[in-house]
Amino acid sequence: MKSIYSISVAAVFSSLVLSAAAVENYSLWPRRPDELEQARRLMQEQKGGEAVLLLQPFLTDRGIAGREARQICGRVNVPRYLSRMHPGARVYTVRKGDNIARIAAREKCPQDVLMMLNGIVEPSALRVGQKLVLVPMNLRVEIYPLQREISVWDGNTLVADYPITGVDDIPRARQKTQKTKVSAREGYLGGHVVLSRAPQFPSSERSIILANGMSLVGGANSKGNILIYMEQKDLNELAMMLDCGNEVTVYYPGT
Repeated sequence: MKSIYSISVAAVFSSLVLSAAAVENYSLWPRRPDELEQARRLMQEQKGGEAVLLLQPFLTDRGIAGREARQICGRVNVPRYLSRMHPGARVYTVRKGDNIARIAAREKCPQDVLMMLNGIVEPSALRVGQKLVLVPMNLRVEIYPLQREISVWDGNTLVADYPITGVDDIPRARQKTQKTKVSAREGYLGGHVVLSRAPQFPSSERSIILANGMSLVGGANSKGNILIYMEQKDLNELAMMLDCGNEVTVYYPGT
């Protein structure tokens, strides 16, 4: 009969052998692409454009490397999209009969972005002949509930990437890839609803309501059958770039 001591020694030895084999077999571990470290160094050197170009092949990867690449690119692209320095920015001259909503819809520049770029607080205070800077956008949103991630794209350009902090229980029958649209954007200030045309709207806490019954919320302000939670600062930024009618796709792998 083997002693307990000999059995324990054998077990420990076997465990050490297996651990060593696992360490040597690097294929068991995901390899972190060198491009990610290079991109971080470029960011530290204030070379964001070069970092974005370097990470392009990883942007559609749904793994850890892809998420990190999207986060890095978002830190470069969001400030550019919300700035007069955007390469697509142009000047618009206000005509008779114009208002902020009409200009935003016709020129495909989100209303909140148009107001921010031009320091407009009161939407009705436009003057004929006034020069406005605008940035045309054609944004679409991709929501990945299982991966806890939301990506914003302008054509093939990744604009932003946001983490999802929580998701309501979604019935399995509804866990399938589906296309929908932004149906409303709501603002809340001190627990009260603020209309989008009100002067207080830019400083309100936002929520985004989708046509399929889902809503993107920051926590306290909730409306919809299924709630997807985000950090409020991320949600405010996302809501600024979107208008009613923007395309949204909710993705579930394999469906």
